Amino acid sequence: MRPTPSRRDRPNGRLALSVAIDSVAACIQAVLAEQRTELRHVSLDIHSHPETAFEETRACATLGGLLKSQGFDVRRDVSGMPTAFIADAQSGDGGPRVAFVCEYDALRGLGHACGHNLIGTASAAAGIALLQALRDGGIAGHVRVVGSPAEEGGGGKIPLVNDGVFDDCDAALILHPTDRTMAVMWALACTHWRWAFTGRAAHAAGDPDQGLNALDAFVHAYNGISLWRQQLQDGARVHGFIAEGGTAPNIIPERTSGEFLTRAREAAYLDVMNVRFRAIFEAAASATGCSLELEREETYKDLRSNRVLAERGHLHLESLGLRPRVATPWERVGSTDVGDLSYACPAIHPEVAITEEGVSCHTHEFREAAATEQAHDVMLRGAAALALTGADVIADGQIREAVRASFAAEPWRRREWRGSGS
Repeated sequence: MRPTPSRRDRPNGRLALSVAIDSVAACIQAVLAEQRTELRHVSLDIHSHPETAFEETRACATLGGLLKSQGFDVRRDVSGMPTAFIADAQSGDGGPRVAFVCEYDALRGLGHACGHNLIGTASAAAGIALLQALRDGGIAGHVRVVGSPAEEGGGGKIPLVNDGVFDDCDAALILHPTDRTMAVMWALACTHWRWAFTGRAAHAAGDPDQGLNALDAFVHAYNGISLWRQQLQDGARVHGFIAEGGTAPNIIPERTSGEFLTRAREAAYLDVMNVRFRAIFEAAASATGCSLELEREETYKDLRSNRVLAERGHLHLESLGLRPRVATPWERVGSTDVGDLSYACPAIHPEVAITEEGVSCHTHEFREAAATEQAHDVMLRGAAALALTGADVIADGQIREAVRASFAAEPWRRREWRGSGS
């Protein structure tokens, strides 16, 4: 079930905060205010040194160093990924466990046009602030910050999930900068494909009959996909590009290659789509006499926000002046490996507006917006909302049990998940 956040009202009409949150909110805000300059420096450093999937050496070291300086035990090179990390810290003995998830990879060719400099810094900041608030309040709990590389292609969260990094967590929290603020993000399941057709070169005028045209093979596949789109379910998407299309106009193209993405609202329907996608490419190879290399790379699951966490997140975004709207299902959606995380552990991935509406992610304009003072102010308020939601889970047993019960009842959840047991 995907949630629509609800309001819980006091008699005076204000949104109700839990007793636990009332006792730690001031400390969370104070820590973030004290760390404001350093956090902005960290974000700008990541923004000005963009590193793509699995190459995020500097960003990983920067965030890991920040967390270590704040008392976290930081382990790097986890789940077979040199640019992943897990940072753990404890307040008191035992207690529930909440994870904040960092992203810090850049887009190929566009730098931080998806604002991952803000995501990574916000999650680290939320973890730091919550830990200090728990310790100052004498509240037992465990704070984990997970550094996840390669969200923009590579799926760094998938090996982390498979290795059980979130199996003992009661919640996992991460925000995303966009041009709107909502406690619930909707995201499509997605498969990344790499393809190449290989034919045989020949003189395009003198001996065309001796060639096998790899560009024809791609055109055949592309037309097949274009015709197929008419029969796809609502919300399904297929799109890609050609990287190699030939070398000269007087040579029959010997090789073409590129990448595609297939997307759907449900992971199960994406599996059905992927069978047809492969068949279309194989048919194109057969029709043209070319050979085909078709590699299915990472697949992201659709994102499933936890209803209870979404309600709390909406409340806190509103209390911090970020004016969240209620999400319209499947409006302007992309894909993320947070989807895989949401199948493994109760999770939310709220959006926070860092620029005016209409400035889309993955553009030059959004890249510039991700380095502004406005973006960093929103980043800190978003970090506070994450920290407050984490405090709800750790310090309020009723909320924590509601989160656990709503997730445990889902038939699609990861069977190995157990939470902290607290």
